Amino acid sequence: METAPRRRWNPLRLPLYQQILVALCIGAALGLTLGPQVAPLGVLAKWIIELIKLLAIPLLFLAILDGVLSHAFAVRGVGALFAISAGNATGAILIALVVSNVFRPGQWLDLRHALPPSAKAMPAVDASPGHIAALLLGSPMVLAILLALAVGILVWLLQRVELGKRATAPLSGWVAAGLKVAMRLMGWVVRLTPLAVFGAVAKVLGEHGLSMMGGLAAYVGFCVLGMGLHVLLVYHTWVVLVAGIPLRRFWKASREPVVYGFGINSSLATLPVTLQALEDLKVSPGAARLSACVGTNFNNDGILLYEVVAVLFLAQAYGIELSLASQLGAAVVAVAATIGVGGIPEAGIISLSLVLGALHLPAEAIPLLLTVDWVVARCRSAVNVLGDLSVAVAIDAVRGKDAAVAAQEGDAA
Repeated sequence: METAPRRRWNPLRLPLYQQILVALCIGAALGLTLGPQVAPLGVLAKWIIELIKLLAIPLLFLAILDGVLSHAFAVRGVGALFAISAGNATGAILIALVVSNVFRPGQWLDLRHALPPSAKAMPAVDASPGHIAALLLGSPMVLAILLALAVGILVWLLQRVELGKRATAPLSGWVAAGLKVAMRLMGWVVRLTPLAVFGAVAKVLGEHGLSMMGGLAAYVGFCVLGMGLHVLLVYHTWVVLVAGIPLRRFWKASREPVVYGFGINSSLATLPVTLQALEDLKVSPGAARLSACVGTNFNNDGILLYEVVAVLFLAQAYGIELSLASQLGAAVVAVAATIGVGGIPEAGIISLSLVLGALHLPAEAIPLLLTVDWVVARCRSAVNVLGDLSVAVAIDAVRGKDAAVAAQEGDAA
């Protein structure tokens, strides 16, 4: 009797987070063994992050333009979705700013030695609104967002006219196809992140030993603390005070989608389980679809909070003091980046690189954060799932079940 041949272990077949863990272990062993002589490996991290930033701009442009052209924002009841999601995003930003400024987690990680010469020579950030606006408008990411919105609105106006409608009809298909290509290319580049982690960890541990571990632990701890406070203060307010749903009932229904989202690290892939939980909570189908389907790119408070904490953490670690106006500017950029790439795999890495670039902060430390991103990313996904659930119950409470049902009927028509 013949036995099936054993498959050889192939690290390339592992899930991305496992590949990152393998790269982390190999890089750590190499850095601790060989010391500073492995420092040149850090260039791997720099090149890969620069490639991600290069592809992220067209990806963001196409993602936003596709959303406008596909009329994703024309659903009845979307005003309530925007208002509630904006409230949640504001809460996430405020919590991130408070946690980052009160506890200053970046003080446990000293990266001043790694600050590029250009950044060391950077003058103090001007706190005036005009300077912050100029800083944002000078960012390729912000320009891509504005251009996508302008093109989308122009096409929408042209479609009001019969001749313009015929002329612009193929555009939606071209943009959707371009978005798929951009996502495929970004997916290939993101698969290189284990190499970036390997190079960054080997360089850091080779030069500084294990002194970085305490700083990374502080980063994880305060990210998780911020997300926990957001769930406790913001989502529970919608559930208990606005929707009047007992917390025990809410968490009984939410337990499965939250655990599922944490396990597979994707709120989008959790959608069927989320919709079932909303059905168990007696949320109207219209509100459920508005929140979990149409609002998939807006209910990403986990990513948003993480980005603000991560940006301020790195600024503190680099010894760069950001004024409150600069921090709010970073938060605005984070919101735009999160909306643009929220539904894309590894959106946290992509949008964080965009935010750092918009503020002219070095992005070379991102691979260092990726060494502990396995935990943070799953917490982000769990919070995003809870965002979909809480926004749905809030839409029902704010607009009433009849209005939410009418929204569903309007979609079907």
